[in-house]
Amino acid sequence: MKETKKNKKHNLKEKLQAVELYKQGLGAKRISSKLSICRKVIDRWLSAYKVKGLSGFDKRPKIQATAELKQKIVKEVLENHLSYDSVSLIYPVSPTTVYTWVKKVKEHGYSSLIEVKQRGKPPKNMGRLKKKEPETEAEKLQAEVEYLRAENAYLKKLRALVEERKSRESGRKPKPSNH
Repeated sequence: MKETKKNKKHNLKEKLQAVELYKQGLGAKRISSKLSICRKVIDRWLSAYKVKGLSGFDKRPKIQATAELKQKIVKEVLENHLSYDSVSLIYPVSPTTVYTWVKKVKEHGYSSLIEVKQRGKPPKNMGRLKKKEPETEAEKLQAEVEYLRAENAYLKKLRALVEERKSRESGRKPKPSNH
């Protein structure tokens, strides 16, 4: 017995080959063993072919399903007892997605279909943080004192660096800095 291929994307040629074998009178089990493809996959292809013909093999457009559409699809499964595969043939969603929605509804009710997941990383704030403007007179004076202290420290450091450079250029030893 041949081992079936698992988790493989199948091309149109394989799908058409399965349809040809089906037209020749072979069943899904025989086609599966002959092409070494999982029987469930063959069943899905044959169902798509029976319902939509060759257009059943076209790539489906990605849709953003609304809560109403999700509810409608889940009701088809729960109330009309349709399989995930058959609902997937009617609506442009995968059987796995239908299964996920049905499971959510069974566990948490229809309101769980309304929840929206945030996808991807949250955006980073790449700009500088904006400084808060002081509001009271005391806060304004405090901000000015902090600014002047920083300016004074900067000028002292600059003066020390200039003196150090001059002494290096003249060959003298620099005075020890007390800053």
